[in-house]
Amino acid sequence: MKNIGVVFGGYSSEYEVSVNSGKFIYDNLKDNPKWNVYKICISLDSNVVKFDNKVFDLDFENFSFKIDNKIIKLDAVFNIVHGNPGENGLLAKVLEKNNIPQTGCNSYVSKLTFNKKQYIDFVNDINIPSSKQILITKNDTIDSKKISKEIRIPCIVKPNNGGSSIGVSKVNNLDDLKEKINIAFKEGDEVLIESFLSGQEVSVGVIERDNKRIILPITEIISDNELFDFNAKYLGESKEITPGNISIESKKLIHKYINNIYDNLELNGITRSEFIIINENPHILETNTIPGFTEQSIIPQQIESYGLSVKDVIINQIKSIL
Repeated sequence: MKNIGVVFGGYSSEYEVSVNSGKFIYDNLKDNPKWNVYKICISLDSNVVKFDNKVFDLDFENFSFKIDNKIIKLDAVFNIVHGNPGENGLLAKVLEKNNIPQTGCNSYVSKLTFNKKQYIDFVNDINIPSSKQILITKNDTIDSKKISKEIRIPCIVKPNNGGSSIGVSKVNNLDDLKEKINIAFKEGDEVLIESFLSGQEVSVGVIERDNKRIILPITEIISDNELFDFNAKYLGESKEITPGNISIESKKLIHKYINNIYDNLELNGITRSEFIIINENPHILETNTIPGFTEQSIIPQQIESYGLSVKDVIINQIKSIL
């Protein structure tokens, strides 16, 4: 029997989202007769393993645990921890140290993609357009007028390291800039201020199956709110159309940009990238290396639209790393 861990939770505001994603992944893996599938919850309070209706302590550094005085080592991990430590490379580093394969990216790639500014600098270097950005830290003096000279109002303010649109705001008036920056600082020590891109918002997932890269059907997002924010993503305040009403030219460019990123960066597992299309030219916003994964999430919608079984894709992710 192979020992498989579904790791969820984390230290960020995305904890509950990750718990829901973890349950969905676990429910799709648990019935495999060749695997012992363990639920592993990481949190600020404790790290625990749940198996057979019992709870065991996890030795995080060795990523192992004891059942009946026997040390259990994992053969593979499905990493579904959104944010810190699952998406920023910290969990990947621990798993690499213990030679445990995982479904996500390696620690270097995770760290790069999680830092929004560094990632945008990377994609700009390979000729993929994006918004203009300024990075500020908690120690910086906030000079609203100076910022507005570089980044016009309206603009977007968001945590440089974070997800699920938590702490993200659109600033329509210069007087509101400091308040929105302070909201973003609640999620971390770095904040990104970027030019507002007005256009068609789309999301595109990528999976790897049988060593083949599959770019999934592109989802068009029509939010009821000013932004595709937390409520739009998780509380139904948006329309998600898969496949979206996207021009052939825009679709070709998105595929070109995604392939360019993958050819230059060792992305693995399941990813989701967000773009704003302006005059048929897609501008990248970010790439999520561990996107939300519940029945309502965008990636499962795209997998089904492509004609694959979501359960088969989840199982294949583990099989591919064993």
